[in-house]
Amino acid sequence: MYEQRDGHLPSRRAVWVPRAMGAWSGQRRVRAAVRHLRQWRREVAGPFRMVAMNAPLMPLAGRLSGLGERWCAVDTEIQHRSLRWLNRGITDVVVPTHWREDLDGGRLAGWARGAKAGRWRLHRLDGTHQHLHLAPIRRPTDIADPPRILVRRLLGTGSHDHGEVIALPDAVIDGFQVLPWDEEETPSDRLAWTLLERLSDVDGVVTQSTTFAAEAAYLGVPTLLVSAAERGFLDRVEAEGWPLFRHRGACEGEAWLDIRARWATGMALTDALSPDPWPDARAAFAAMLQG
Repeated sequence: MYEQRDGHLPSRRAVWVPRAMGAWSGQRRVRAAVRHLRQWRREVAGPFRMVAMNAPLMPLAGRLSGLGERWCAVDTEIQHRSLRWLNRGITDVVVPTHWREDLDGGRLAGWARGAKAGRWRLHRLDGTHQHLHLAPIRRPTDIADPPRILVRRLLGTGSHDHGEVIALPDAVIDGFQVLPWDEEETPSDRLAWTLLERLSDVDGVVTQSTTFAAEAAYLGVPTLLVSAAERGFLDRVEAEGWPLFRHRGACEGEAWLDIRARWATGMALTDALSPDPWPDARAAFAAMLQG
């Protein structure tokens, strides 16, 4: 996405910090980031502030390179091993109000204790990170015959994918016009930034990706998420009345047939959507940074 950023990201000076893989990857990534940040500080006038999203190692790199403000916003409760790095680097941590403490291994309670002791500041944001970069869109009521769906499968090699990815056999999408958009090991010729735009071309989505499921549902596209993953932001999307249908087991049996039928029916009922009001998380986050 970064290579195809023209027209999507502002033209600013940027440094690419490679993602380390394998044993000791966290330490290598921190060292690489520190080198880049120290060079940045020598060449660019301050003041400096780091704002990271779901990147718990980066505030530590910022501290080691001398950055005074080091923010990190988080939304994935189950990343216990990664989140523990935050305590070593943050000056500010932003946690959404829908965060599930039953999944976080005590992280939020620990951040609250650290904030009370003056080690950092804890901020609560009413909104998901999708609220920061999306605007709600209502779908048209007419659907194609057969319906057009976008299908996004995952490789399942992410640090928090273990035990969450459920097989999505081709039989699941039989009978539909399919736009495939699977995660791939090699770079795709497709323009990565057009993925959300393609949602305007389809009537529904089937995916194994929790993040993409939330994005599609917030754009008013009936979305079938096949995944064992539990996330606070997914609970919020459902509770707010957006068209997200979650199946947490194998694609077989009565429970599967029921959720698939409700998702398919939902494609014809998007005019009946009545979700909760859209929170102005973008303005709230900006106010935190300015405060």
